Amino acid sequence: MINTTSRIRQLALAAVTMGFLASPREAGAIERTGFIAGLGVGGGKITCDGCESLSGPAIAFHLGGMITDRAALVFDGSGVAKYEEGTTLTSVLATAALQYWVSPKVWVKGGVGAGQLGVSGKGVSETSDMGLGFLGGIGIEAIQKKRFTIDLQMRVTTAKIEGERATNVFALVGFNFY
Repeated sequence: MINTTSRIRQLALAAVTMGFLASPREAGAIERTGFIAGLGVGGGKITCDGCESLSGPAIAFHLGGMITDRAALVFDGSGVAKYEEGTTLTSVLATAALQYWVSPKVWVKGGVGAGQLGVSGKGVSETSDMGLGFLGGIGIEAIQKKRFTIDLQMRVTTAKIEGERATNVFALVGFNFY
């Protein structure tokens, strides 16, 4: 069985490879204007002060708009979940973020917002207070069409929640509409 760290490395290598293989003609075909939306799915890892690292499915989404031909302002939400023995731990973050294309196929994203931890199972559900959080990410658009891309992305989120630091590391495949 492949662990999450190994999966993240494999996805990053695939992203770089696919980014170099995409033809320049494809990169010039994309039109990023107006409203944008995207969804990313994959895997992630939750780490926190005083706890072991936990891996599980991850998801991210963004909604926003292009403010220039290379920059977008978006609402970005993401989270990782770990299910074990009837209990689910979730770590989520919602941010206002700026996404900037440093080249026709490569983007970076940074944001600030709020994070929260949750535990549910066996008829009980509990969530933490919200804490100040930050987002950083990079993506490579492996497939580009006129108003749609598929990218491979890595992201890290971190939040100080009730005095403890919770950090998530993600490897995702993203589907984006422009």
